[in-house]
Amino acid sequence: MGDKDSVTKEYMKQPDRFADLFNGFCYGGEQRIQPGDLRDMDTASIVLPYGSAGAALPEQKARDVLKLALKTDGRVAYCILGVENQSKIHLAIPVRNMLYDAMTLTEQVVATASSHRKANNHGSDDAEYLSGFHRDDKILPVITIVVYWGAEAWDAPTTLREMYPEGIDESVLRYANDYKVNLVAPAMMTDQQLDIFKSDLKDVLKFIKHSVSKAELAQLVNSNKAYKSLDRLAAQTISVCAGLNFNLPVGEERIDMCKAIDDMLTDARNEATNEGMLNIVAMARECNLGKDVAIQQLEKRYPLSQDEAMSFVNQNW
Repeated sequence: MGDKDSVTKEYMKQPDRFADLFNGFCYGGEQRIQPGDLRDMDTASIVLPYGSAGAALPEQKARDVLKLALKTDGRVAYCILGVENQSKIHLAIPVRNMLYDAMTLTEQVVATASSHRKANNHGSDDAEYLSGFHRDDKILPVITIVVYWGAEAWDAPTTLREMYPEGIDESVLRYANDYKVNLVAPAMMTDQQLDIFKSDLKDVLKFIKHSVSKAELAQLVNSNKAYKSLDRLAAQTISVCAGLNFNLPVGEERIDMCKAIDDMLTDARNEATNEGMLNIVAMARECNLGKDVAIQQLEKRYPLSQDEAMSFVNQNW
């Protein structure tokens, strides 16, 4: 099935879901970003470690998903969009994300300066020469959205200011730049707010949100036709993020989540039944009661014929 990090990364890499996330979050559901206008970018960055047992050397960190958004002409880029998937709450995420965004901006400056050097264009004055970045050069804005795939409410800071200690003079804080995390956490959104997404991202996030309540989950799945035929990757994402052990049919690209839930519950009941039957056989054996007693008890407690009970005892004695 895969772990949460790899499954959610693969899920959000898909252009339709990636575009849907940003259209919902940034444009209120208006379809401004088209999947065909997105281009994958290298997600590796060199960053300075922090809070890592005194590590002093730069290390490479990979962002989860990073894409270049093109204008409708398909030729000119206008921004860089990133998604960071969180399977667990991160208490220092404002610092981490700010660092990632800063590195993505820095890479643009470095690439521009490198381009000028290769062209032997050293600038028109000392300022351009020293920085390698000319006055008419521009960088693209970087927008990162954090998707929290847990069913619990996010209870960690989402701004730098929340991480500062209390009692700092406001006259000082007014000069300290803040950084805000763009967070999507299903437990903190209403179903109506989640409806702003148009792809199966909406169905995945709603399922995770309601997975904490069996009654709510049953009502959601039974009243929504989308769960009768859900994309396989979406079903995998639900399975790992909601902590459910779905046995998804091999080779099927559309999954009936109602049936998947029923099959999971049946498997759980069967497992519990088998464990109970094994306990009866083990007790009869350890107490020297004989196979006949074990067979009688199995027939009494479970819907088994004498031959079925006898076969089970003989196999597990």
